Amino acid sequence: MTILQAILLGVAGLGAGVIAGLVGVGGGVVFTPTLFAAYGVLDVPPGVRTPLTVGTGLFCTGLAAGTSAFHHAWRGAVAGRMALGVGLASAVAVGLVSRYMVTQPWYDAALFQLLFAAVLLVVVARMVRNDPDASAPSVENVSAQRGAWLGTGSAAGTVAAAVGVGGGVVLVPAYHRWMRLPMHRAVGTSSATIVLISALSTIAYVLLGTGVAGRPGLALGYVDVGTGLLLAGPAVLGAQGGAALAHRVETTALRWSFALLAVVVAGRLVWGAVGG
Repeated sequence: MTILQAILLGVAGLGAGVIAGLVGVGGGVVFTPTLFAAYGVLDVPPGVRTPLTVGTGLFCTGLAAGTSAFHHAWRGAVAGRMALGVGLASAVAVGLVSRYMVTQPWYDAALFQLLFAAVLLVVVARMVRNDPDASAPSVENVSAQRGAWLGTGSAAGTVAAAVGVGGGVVLVPAYHRWMRLPMHRAVGTSSATIVLISALSTIAYVLLGTGVAGRPGLALGYVDVGTGLLLAGPAVLGAQGGAALAHRVETTALRWSFALLAVVVAGRLVWGAVGG
């Protein structure tokens, strides 16, 4: 890796951190495409490129989300029990998807990019709809919360383990629309949940990639610690600013900022899969 490539990774990490703190998606929407492109330039073998991208992206996402979650919690914007319950509910999905999908030969680069793009576009459609009825009770306070947590955790864990985005693209809409949390609280709770989901996913990818040939020298399984830290270090700084900014930005602006980012990333991934 050249010095210029390392600098570009750092800049991307800083931007991902700001996004993580601002809209509660963990930064994976920037980390994962950046890593995927970087490993293409670095000639990582095709069979290793996708799982290495996902595993390393989740490692970065967890670090950035941790910083973001701390700052949101300090402002009282994290539903702790909900974050823990949903995070733990993701464990089975993380294990199954990482073992029987991402690390299989049929899960190639084109399929990975198309799936990632599809996830982003579905979430955009949900995020830009009108706000739910503000008078509706939060699922924090109703007896049905366990079923909601299980469903949300399973969906977020599946997305996280499949495309390396931490699950925030599922969590923010679910917390805001299904569980009726105010947007700022949904963002903070999403960040906290992503910490746990990313930790579980990172462990899975370390174990599944142990002994596989073609990995970078500083990789632990399918988690490239060296490259990951180049992204995650600046992201930690960016997440602090993003979390602070999130509490000064109007809710509609938060939703549309997230939607715009997701559309741009989705378009680039589709182009890479079918035309690039």
